[in-house]
Amino acid sequence: MGLIDFPDPVTWFEEVKDENEKRALIGLATSLAYSQYITFFYELGKSLEGKRFVGLLSPAFIKMAAATYKMLLLQDSQKLIYTAVPAELAGDVKLLDTIHYEKEQHK
Repeated sequence: MGLIDFPDPVTWFEEVKDENEKRALIGLATSLAYSQYITFFYELGKSLEGKRFVGLLSPAFIKMAAATYKMLLLQDSQKLIYTAVPAELAGDVKLLDTIHYEKEQHK
């Protein structure tokens, strides 16, 4: 035991024997990663609004977060991924409506 012990997710995954638990663990890790990604870029875009020079990137960061969030909402029909995003983003219907979604047909 060291001074600082960091969790080891690989060991957690290897210790799980049940496939349903493995799937749940993967879903949890994926949900966490997407929630952090969306929140980071949305908040970054909001904080850059009105700033000189870098403020030009603000709408791009906000729309990138909104597009990712909308894709997750539309793609995840089995509810395997749950996201925790800022309430401003989740409730901004006008912003989410600006994101066009088109499902590509694979042959």
